[in-house]
Amino acid sequence: MLASTRAHELTFPSIKRHVLDELNADLALALLINESYDRSNPLWQSAKYRWTGRDRVDLGEAYDEAQEWLCRKYDLAPPDWRVLFDTNGIWLGGIKSSNPQPSRSSILPFCRWLLLRHLQGENILDRYDRFVITRSDFIWLCPHPPLSILDRDSIWVPDGENYVGLNDRHMVVSRAHVADCLNLIEDILLRPAELHGEMKGPRRWTNERVLAQHLYRKDLRQRVKSFPYVMYTARPKHDKSPTWKWGNYEPTVGHFVKYPNEFRMACAYASVIRSREDWERKGWVAFDPTTVKSPPSSLSLRFRHRCAKIFYRCVTEWHKPDHFRRYIRFADRQLKRLLARS
Repeated sequence: MLASTRAHELTFPSIKRHVLDELNADLALALLINESYDRSNPLWQSAKYRWTGRDRVDLGEAYDEAQEWLCRKYDLAPPDWRVLFDTNGIWLGGIKSSNPQPSRSSILPFCRWLLLRHLQGENILDRYDRFVITRSDFIWLCPHPPLSILDRDSIWVPDGENYVGLNDRHMVVSRAHVADCLNLIEDILLRPAELHGEMKGPRRWTNERVLAQHLYRKDLRQRVKSFPYVMYTARPKHDKSPTWKWGNYEPTVGHFVKYPNEFRMACAYASVIRSREDWERKGWVAFDPTTVKSPPSSLSLRFRHRCAKIFYRCVTEWHKPDHFRRYIRFADRQLKRLLARS
């Protein structure tokens, strides 16, 4: 589990039941934390392995430290990896520069490397056949696919949310390929000029696109396969921590759903996959999740849900940066919609 343990108060029960217990898995955390991190949370308490680095405002400092460590390892002079800020996109968000990118996307390559460094340094790789690389804010509506139906020689990701790249939120990979799948940061820090040559131009780079390109470079892209989306990314109602995607409040579950399509897909597949046996029978192969319709609800319930969505959208807009202008724009849009309907 990478980067953080955010949303654990929502997600831990389903992670324990549908992932850890279902797969009989050991939990490893590779996180960036600060002095206020709450070690009483259930993910930390349940973890067999806990590897952490210091979180900081400028993640470039973490990249510099990683480069120093790698250059000592390979006896290399450190190249200027910051030339990669000349590329278009948000994949280096969280690193200070003259033209900073939004988001904190750069935390993921670093935490993948942090995980790999400890797996290799503590001789843990040989203890396990398969590795599930995931995030803490997934709510699982179905059991994780049993590893027996996931071909060992393939790299498995959820079906969807690829954004012209490859879904980077969850991955199942064998011991043979886990190092290559985790080690994005070496090309960034040791071969930046080569990487810049491939990435320059108008193309907008996201974490998904960077992961797909990395697997091409490692000759692994053809091994990627997908399984149905049976989980979705959630955010608690009162979570004010910074995030690239705030999501929308969903009254039927009582919290924010960060990516609506994830939620729809997971809810649809939850209607046909309830157990390991359902996975093994493979009835879901011919299932079309777009055919599942939401059950009808009363007018009063729809009205209450609509009011709740507007309320929490207002709260969300208020807590975003430049909240006053965002709030005014949001209120103006809502008023225009109401006037148009009347």
